[in-house]
Amino acid sequence: MVTKKSEAWVATITTTSEYHDALAASIICEDAEFELTDSNSIIVTIHGHSASDLRAKYNSTMRSLRAASEALSNIL
Repeated sequence: MVTKKSEAWVATITTTSEYHDALAASIICEDAEFELTDSNSIIVTIHGHSASDLRAKYNSTMRSLRAASEALSNIL
């Protein structure tokens, strides 16, 4: 199935970390939803109105997660 450029797009990111609650805190300001699981995982869902909108939101969310992860690795 070919998705039209104007149709809604969704991306899901799942990662596991001992500090998944801190990673969740790092994306509070992002336009993304997240769920914390009992297995130290965070599931992040990003919605975009187009492919380019989703890409921008994905990149921003990933930058926030990466910055938090690097900061945690330096202080812990």
